[in-house]
Amino acid sequence: MTTPPIPPSSPSTLAVKPRYKRASTEVLDETLQPFTMAWLKTLPEPVRPLACARHYPRVLNRIAALWGLPERCLDLLAELQTDKRGNRKGFGHGVVEELRHLQAYRITLMPPRNEPDFPPTVPMHLA
Repeated sequence: MTTPPIPPSSPSTLAVKPRYKRASTEVLDETLQPFTMAWLKTLPEPVRPLACARHYPRVLNRIAALWGLPERCLDLLAELQTDKRGNRKGFGHGVVEELRHLQAYRITLMPPRNEPDFPPTVPMHLA
């Protein structure tokens, strides 16, 4: 008794790459999103990262999305300027300088840290 041949469209014959090995072609990666363009217009001209917008729209979309969360945005800007893997080429086209200017500007927008994020708690008095 012989087994019938497996048809070519069978899942066992398809070479499916794991998700982490697939090339991502998300729309967010390819172009500046409307929220990013609106955010760019709010920045002072000397701080606008135009080279980053032109060459790395995906990166700028992430920065714009986190701009309203100061700590997370600053973490991202610092991470983008640091090579943790040791094998990256780095940004070209003056992008690193733009990221530094953007980081410095974001720091100036931070509220003063004179007060703690929340008031200290007072122990409850048990009667």
